[in-house]
Amino acid sequence: MLPISRRSLLHGVAGAGVLPFLGIGPATTAASEDTPSPRWVGAGPFTYVHDPSTSNGPRYLNDHTLVHARGRWHLFGIVGDSAPRGESPDSSAEISFAHASAPSPHGPWTSHADALTVDPSYFGEEHLWAPHVVEADGRFWMFYAAGGERGAAINLATSTDLFTWTREPSGPLFRGLAARDPMVLRVGGEWVMYYTELSDVGGHHVVAYRRSADLLRWSEPGVAFTDASTDATVSVTESPYVVQRDGWYYLFIGPRNGYEGTDVLASRDPFRFELAGYAGHVPGHAVEVVADGERWYVSAAGWFRNGLYVAPLYWRDSPAPWQSPDNPVAGLDVHGRLTVFALDAADRSMLRRVQLDPYTDAWSEWETFGGPAGAVPTLGRDTDGRLEVFSIAPGGVHLNHRVQRPDGGWHDWTGFGGPAGAAPAVARAASGRLEVFAPSPGGASVARRRQRAPGSPAWDPWEPGFGGAAGAPPVVAANADGRLEAFVLSPGGSGVIHRWQEAADGPWTAAWHPFGTAAGAAPRVAVDGSGRLSVAAIGPSGVGTFVRRQTVPSGGWDEWLPLFGWSAGAPAFAANADGRLEAFSLAPGGARLSHRWQVAPGGNWAPGGEFGEPGIRLVATPTAALDPAGRLHVFAVTVAGGIRTRVQDRPNGGWRPWTAFGDRAVAPLVSSSPAF
Repeated sequence: MLPISRRSLLHGVAGAGVLPFLGIGPATTAASEDTPSPRWVGAGPFTYVHDPSTSNGPRYLNDHTLVHARGRWHLFGIVGDSAPRGESPDSSAEISFAHASAPSPHGPWTSHADALTVDPSYFGEEHLWAPHVVEADGRFWMFYAAGGERGAAINLATSTDLFTWTREPSGPLFRGLAARDPMVLRVGGEWVMYYTELSDVGGHHVVAYRRSADLLRWSEPGVAFTDASTDATVSVTESPYVVQRDGWYYLFIGPRNGYEGTDVLASRDPFRFELAGYAGHVPGHAVEVVADGERWYVSAAGWFRNGLYVAPLYWRDSPAPWQSPDNPVAGLDVHGRLTVFALDAADRSMLRRVQLDPYTDAWSEWETFGGPAGAVPTLGRDTDGRLEVFSIAPGGVHLNHRVQRPDGGWHDWTGFGGPAGAAPAVARAASGRLEVFAPSPGGASVARRRQRAPGSPAWDPWEPGFGGAAGAPPVVAANADGRLEAFVLSPGGSGVIHRWQEAADGPWTAAWHPFGTAAGAAPRVAVDGSGRLSVAAIGPSGVGTFVRRQTVPSGGWDEWLPLFGWSAGAPAFAANADGRLEAFSLAPGGARLSHRWQVAPGGNWAPGGEFGEPGIRLVATPTAALDPAGRLHVFAVTVAGGIRTRVQDRPNGGWRPWTAFGDRAVAPLVSSSPAF
């Protein structure tokens, strides 16, 4: 394999670089000089287009398929009864396929009778999962996953009208260790089926493939992609979907970056994909890709959504930037006033709102502060209290920087380098100098830059080789002894790694060190009143949130412990006035917000409970910040783009009801996820 080639970070070059060639497969031809570079893939906003619920109650869709035939689009998908807010349903109860049709992917969709229901007499079927339909030889062929005591199986049913389906009389096409989620593509002169599998008992999760000339007889399996994690983790090699475009093959695979996320890998070879071919991200679960004329769409569904969502699919020359970890972002300014920054929903200009009186909760109106921006900014605070704002331009072509004056006013925006993959993480070193850490476009590397002196307008040059490839933007915090420590997600979520200063304001460890097993998204880090750091990360697919705490300030680390159940991302942390951390975790789909807190600084966590508003769905993990009166404020963005806030009634105390935070609509960006 040729080494990956990406243009250097933050040296004024706006291009995205070139993905590596990953080999030539039996069904491909050698790349020529005319072969274009692969495109970067992303999606626009998802639109809710179909509710599969019935008079018996709400239902969800999961893995599904869309097929265009005879002038209409047809949808077939796993269907089940929705679980209570924030909880996952019983997948063993998924025993039928919903069916609906529409004139376009955006609808209007008409529900039909369920297309297929489990038949235990048919070779021991116990469930129906992940249908995929293709049209060939005058028939429609539905491949789906089923199984039982005899093991996982890929089954087949056929139809001539898309309404009446007949199972293949000879039984399953083949069985496997964990065979599921089939997808069939025409490659050259043969059919290729991609599906989820295990490499061996206790082995790795893989995307396997088989070949066929007639859709009935299939070859022995090969492996198209192997996940770096083992069966000790939840699989993130689900729902494979392969698209061919301009001589390249694109593998869509998830759940990555949480339950509602799908990564895209590009390859010249349809039988070999690697993480080095990372080509983008779609913030949806179990996605399917369809083309309607010249337009490309991606559909998504899942346990925590009541139905089908559709978004435009984009093919770009450069990667989209990751979003900032907080939306909105908040911090204290030079006068100690809590200040909130967000992006306008209409034009993505930067907005600012300032707390005028922490004792009466009086706030300024929203005002334009700059932009447009590619993500919500990140904040640093100098030793004299002045805020420094770091913003990424649309498309990640460069970073911008704005500094507060001692009188509370602001200097003009200035360039801060580029291109970049996200607004940088910011921390203050023991010397008082700010240090920033930013991933390159697409996460091929991490760069570092620091002030030349505390509060200085001058900065050292970027250090582009601070870290290797990253699966998400880094996070950084200061130890009790002043040493900075950085944490980053490995590509593909195979683990969390960390690197630290060996002495306060001194050199960093020569290499990154493992910090945990596979993780589902970017971690979070915070310091509590005891001086100990705590790091939280979600498990693969977002099945739960786990926290790891320093044994002593600036020292080693305790074991990982569970903190929350199903989570969309790592929780927001904030320290109370008495130093106790509070944590806020959003469930996938945004319907449930959970809350826990330390019973003492550095201590154990109280059980906690529900913190959100019934009927209000959020788009990202909220932001929490302490005001000068010692009260925590929580800010959350709703699906409609409004900001809601909840405030402690007194320092370290209980909470007032949720209220609206101004009437300005803000961009409902998905936290810590690349998005167009």
